[in-house]
Amino acid sequence: MVVLQVLTHNVVVAREGKGEWVLVKKGIGFGKKKGDSVVATNLEKKYRKIE
Repeated sequence: MVVLQVLTHNVVVAREGKGEWVLVKKGIGFGKKKGDSVVATNLEKKYRKIE
């Protein structure tokens, strides 16, 4: 997954394929910038954008 936006240290918006996801995990956004890759394992919550 590729980071589109870091909302807080614990929440990021990421793209996987054609879908966008809001990922919640302690520290997932710490030190991340737009374009960085993020591993989506052991997430607390994962939300998908529905159009």
